[in-house]
Order: sequence, then structure tokens, then C-alpha cells
Amino acid sequence: MNDQGKKQLIQTVLYALCIGLIIYVIFEYALPILSPFLVAFLVTALISPLVDLLHRKARIPKKLSAIVLVTVSYMVLAGLLLLIGIGGYRWAMNADGWVQTVFVPGTFKVFSRLTEILNEFGTGFAPFLANVRDNLIATIGSKISSFSAELLSKVASGLPAFLIAIIFAVVATYFMATDTDRIKSFIATRQTESTYTKISAAYLSLKKTVGKYLRAYSLIFLITFAELTVGFLCAGIPNFALIALLVAVFDILPILGSSMILLPWSIILFLTGDYQRGTVMFVVYLVVVIVRQFIEPKIVGEHVGLHPLITLVAMYVGSKLFGGVGLFGFPICCAVIVQLQHAGFLNLFPQRREPVVQEEPKRPRKNIFSKFAKK
Repeated sequence: MNDQGKKQLIQTVLYALCIGLIIYVIFEYALPILSPFLVAFLVTALISPLVDLLHRKARIPKKLSAIVLVTVSYMVLAGLLLLIGIGGYRWAMNADGWVQTVFVPGTFKVFSRLTEILNEFGTGFAPFLANVRDNLIATIGSKISSFSAELLSKVASGLPAFLIAIIFAVVATYFMATDTDRIKSFIATRQTESTYTKISAAYLSLKKTVGKYLRAYSLIFLITFAELTVGFLCAGIPNFALIALLVAVFDILPILGSSMILLPWSIILFLTGDYQRGTVMFVVYLVVVIVRQFIEPKIVGEHVGLHPLITLVAMYVGSKLFGGVGLFGFPICCAVIVQLQHAGFLNLFPQRREPVVQEEPKRPRKNIFSKFAKK
């Protein structure tokens, strides 16, 4: 490698390190602090096309349509948060009762069935299983009670800060949505032409990537919901559509997954003697997990413009570094960087020559009728 190649390599490595450092600082420090304004930015970006549409088609002033859409958006969000909060509060308040009325009887039933199965190989398992059962009931019961109390305590202590953040997000959204043109003009007039072009390209890439990302995970959610609905219907689960919806929502959340519900559910059904339903639930679990592992990198990669392998690596690295935020956010950052690279605003991976694709030479097809034609 000559001196020019070494210099180019060093510049590329330093460039990549700077971008990685910026991404790390954003995810680790900037997002927690600027989260209300990030929410305001996302809501404004989502409703801005509809604001423009109402202004063009219905001749409604932009400020009026922006105020109405922001109000409706936050009313819907508040309703969802209220439903989640009421459900979580009821669960936390009734956690001890659930342990005594559902968990303890179910555990006794499972372990009694397990004792019956193991007694065929000998009678020495009964005291051991009874001890495990009692320890499990005591441990899980205390964990659920302490978790519910800790959850209520954390929610009560964090509620004022959360409400303040929501207030800032709502007010910032009103300002951003009603003064979008002035904000764009302010930014444009204080930048050079090339800098503003890069900022505009980055914003458009981010907006397009986030939209594609939401569509990708919406498609994954619908596929998982359809699989669960058919599986629960075949298993004869009551209220199968509602339960499938809840499990699909649980599956799409970061870090969590349907495996935490379906696999223990199928094991419990087997231990309680319901082999047919347990088999169906286990098959549903396998189908959901296998399909999700195959389609998620491919669908997300195709929607955001990344190769499925790069998407898979970005999702894994992001989840390890930044948790649930990194699982979704890190592939988005990678997609934005790739789009800026293709647009020519970044030169992180310079292409020195055209890619060479080697194809196998095509063999001429044999004409089986040629010998008859010659005759």
C-alpha cells in the first residue's frame, strides 16, 4: 500500500470513528435530555404532510389545521397512555390476589401432574418436587408483590417529571407545527448553500427512513398477529383475537417477545395433560419465532435500504449498546448514513473501481431435433 492509500485509510477510519462517537453521544446522552423535543419533532414530521394536504385541498390555514391535528394526535396518545396506566395500576393492585387465586392453584396442578409422570420411574421425586414447588411459590409470590409495589413507587415518583416532559413536548409541538415554514427559513438563511443542502438531505433521509421503518414493523406486526390468530383459533383459545393482539403487541416491543408467553404457555399445557392444545401452542411458538427471525431483517432491510445482514448486525449491536432504543434506532442511523453516502454527501466508503460481477458462461442448449433435421 502506497502513502496515498495509507492516508486515505487513516482518514476513512477517523471519519468512521467520529460518526460512531457522534451516534454514541446522541443515544447515550442527548436522547434522554432532548426526548420531549424529539417527540415534538416526530409528531410534527408525521402530521406535516396532512397539514399541507388540508391547506391545498380544503384551503384551511396551515396554523389552524396544525393546531387541530396536534390536539387530536395528543388526545389519542393520552387515551392510549391512560388505558395502559389503568391496566397497569389494576394489575399492580391485584397482584397479590392473582398470586393466591391463579398462580398458586396453577402451580399445584402443574407439579401434581409432574409428580404423577415421574412416579412411573420411582417414588423418590415427590419430596423433591414438593420442595421445589413451595420454594417456587414463595419466591415468585414475593417477587411479584415486591415488583408491583416497586412499580407503583417508581410510577408515583416519576409521574411529575413525566408530566413536565409531556407538557414541554406538547407546547414544543404546537410551536413547531404552526411555525414550520419560519423555522425552515431561519435555518436556511443562516447556513451556506452546501451546508443547508446537506442538512436538508439528512432531514429528508431521516424522515423517509423513519416512515419506512414504521411501515416495516407494522407489516411484521400484522404478520405476527395473523399467525397468532390462526394458531389460537386452532387451539380453541377463548377470545383468541384479543389475546393474539396483546401477544403481538408484546412481541413487537423491544427486548421482549412472544417467546416469553407462548413457550411457558405450551409447557404448562403439556404438564396439565392438555397435550393437543399444548402441541398446537408449541407449533404456533415455533412458527412465530422462525418466521420472525427470517422476515424481520429482510423486511426492515428492504424498507430502509440496507442489506438484511447489515440490518441484523445493526439491530444486535444497537440492542447490546443502547437497549430497546438502539434496537430500533441504530439501524435507522445506519440507513441514513448509507443514503447520504449514495447521495454523495458522505465519503465514508469510497469506491475506487466498478464492481465486477462474474457470471458463469451460458452453455448452448442442445437441439434434440437437429439430428433428425440433418437426416
